[in-house]
Amino acid sequence: MATVINNRSTLETDPIRNFRFLVTFKPLNSGDATWLPGGAQKVTVGFTSVSGLAVTTDSIPYREGGYNTTVHQIPGQTTFAPISLQRGVVLGTKQHWDWMRQLFATVQGGTNRANQATNFRCDVEIAVLSHPIAGSGGGNTELTGANYTDHVSMRFQVYNAWPTNVAYSDLNAGDNAIFVEQMTLVHEGFDVNWATDLTANGSAKPFAN
Repeated sequence: MATVINNRSTLETDPIRNFRFLVTFKPLNSGDATWLPGGAQKVTVGFTSVSGLAVTTDSIPYREGGYNTTVHQIPGQTTFAPISLQRGVVLGTKQHWDWMRQLFATVQGGTNRANQATNFRCDVEIAVLSHPIAGSGGGNTELTGANYTDHVSMRFQVYNAWPTNVAYSDLNAGDNAIFVEQMTLVHEGFDVNWATDLTANGSAKPFAN
């Protein structure tokens, strides 16, 4: 039997895969981010899952006496869903817990102006990497000491994020599983950049700080 080949199907027309991505945390004031290791300006972390990238604009129904055949729908407030991030716990990776502790000390336990002036918010950039083109020249060099040049298909820039929840998986001697950390971020909006093509120049560009 003859093999049917769809000549219209290429890497350019394939949908973007959802399993290759990196998350970079960029504090608004790096001097306040005591939870970053070694006084770094930003940190890039790998996660097993990122969920909640959604935006919703409420509708305000409005009825008018002179035009009562249908109900007008007027845009109201826009809300952005919280973002949940999950990863396996590795020795020495306590940045998220330190971030939550800093938030608590600043907002709940702050007793002086120095604590109250600390900015606990940060921008978060999520880079969706192309597959299977590993090392294809996208200029992604966020990881310290590494030269990652994967093509970036999309970039999400999340603004003014801070952790509202940090949770750990249950401890159970009967399980055959890894210990998982989950962090939930609330934020004030996000933006998206798409790559123009699969070349290095077409990689989705980082957002300006």
